[in-house]
Amino acid sequence: RPSVRPSVMSKREKFFEAIRKQKTDTVRWSLGAGGQSPSVRDEDGNTAIMICAAGNLHKALRMLLDHCRRSREREQMDLRDGEGDGRTALMMAAHNGHREACQELLDAGCNFKLKCERGKTAADYARAKGHAELAARIDRGGESEEEDTDEDDANEHDPDAPEGETSTQRSKRKKRELEAKERRGAGGKELEAAKTDAATKKDADANEAAEAAEAAVASRPKPTWPDVEKAIAGNLKELALDARSATGGPGNILPAGVAVDPALWHATSVNTLKISLGAALTTLPSEISRLSGLMTLILSDNALTSLPESIGELKRLKVLEAERNALTSVPSSLSDCACLEILRLGHNKLTSVKALAACNELVTLVLDDNELTTLDDLDVASKSRLVTLSAKKNAIERVPGNLGKCALLAELCLGDNAIENLPKSLGELKEKKVRALEFEGNPLRDPKIKKMMGKSANLVKELLTYVRKNGVEDGDGGGGGGRGGGGKKGKKGKNQAKREDSSDEDEDED
Repeated sequence: RPSVRPSVMSKREKFFEAIRKQKTDTVRWSLGAGGQSPSVRDEDGNTAIMICAAGNLHKALRMLLDHCRRSREREQMDLRDGEGDGRTALMMAAHNGHREACQELLDAGCNFKLKCERGKTAADYARAKGHAELAARIDRGGESEEEDTDEDDANEHDPDAPEGETSTQRSKRKKRELEAKERRGAGGKELEAAKTDAATKKDADANEAAEAAEAAVASRPKPTWPDVEKAIAGNLKELALDARSATGGPGNILPAGVAVDPALWHATSVNTLKISLGAALTTLPSEISRLSGLMTLILSDNALTSLPESIGELKRLKVLEAERNALTSVPSSLSDCACLEILRLGHNKLTSVKALAACNELVTLVLDDNELTTLDDLDVASKSRLVTLSAKKNAIERVPGNLGKCALLAELCLGDNAIENLPKSLGELKEKKVRALEFEGNPLRDPKIKKMMGKSANLVKELLTYVRKNGVEDGDGGGGGGRGGGGKKGKKGKNQAKREDSSDEDEDED
């Protein structure tokens, strides 16, 4: 009776499971080596932060918010739900009366004044459900009534107080100002004059920047698509464009040969952009480099044949997905995207990945269903952060060498290729780290490896141990030599080889 192999959960699924069960160690690993993010969404369009807030999972929530602060990506706290009323995580927690989750979000600095598409704030949601005390706390930005009352008068008459400043922040600011006055002493006048000059220069620079911004707005094309207009007017962080965005009335029609509203490239507040226009989108203009704050770019399910070199100017880009297109190559400028961690290029027509050799911060790389014959030019040895490498359904003839240098590698999927032998270097991978090894569908020569693939209940450990001793040397993966080609040779096999060699020598002499 054939054994049934259990389905392997993806890193994303494990991340969401760890959040819901508040397994903080797994959440921490997922945010680091696992390549996950607090803004990743589930099937319902809710981010990880929203799930924690709605369920009052404040331990996991605190870890996600700490990650946002450290990575300086606070905007992830204020993302809106994908299919609902445009609610934020704070609104969800307030609606359910979760005081702990609300306090975590407020302490982290989320925007408690935001309104949903119905015009309601988080405090309004709490108030509507009878949580009056929680609503009042949200209106105060998370401060208790005592803290707010103690400092009310001082803040009321202080024109220099920043908006939303808490009592603790206010006290520290007052203390720093007092110490600065004491330090000035005899040289106070000179210091004040220097400050005045600096302030004058700062004002001039600010005026110049404002004028440049006004000029940029004046030269910006008028939006054609309502979704683009809404993103620009509302300074939205997320924008998704599909075939519906390009239809809906005569006002939405673009000039011939233009697939995307040109005003999109002026929506500079957007950091997460998804474009799915099908066969209508064959090229991406170089103006995409205007979106300098872009961190996630999803271009899957189009008809793109190439990506512009200017994509390398997106210095904050962390996630790039361009699956199910017609890409034949990728730009070498991708190596300039120093923050790029997740790259998905499956189901294209790529014949080489040499352009990715210098993308050394990659955590996840997916190259399934392309036309690759080798991964040797990928330089996997330099990718010390790589956790997942998948290149199934290609024509790859050998496993890339030096895989053992990838100390964090957990998933290696090379099924349905043309691999005949497995290298010894594969055995250098750490057994405790590796969760999945896929080589099914390859013409493997070693019968023992084939047997392991079909029956082993502990494939990873057995396979790594076996190839460590019996795999072929790096650079000898395609031929029949080496012990990995068909197991150890017996005495009879060695004598047969000698007779064949001597026969060849006799023929040469004749």
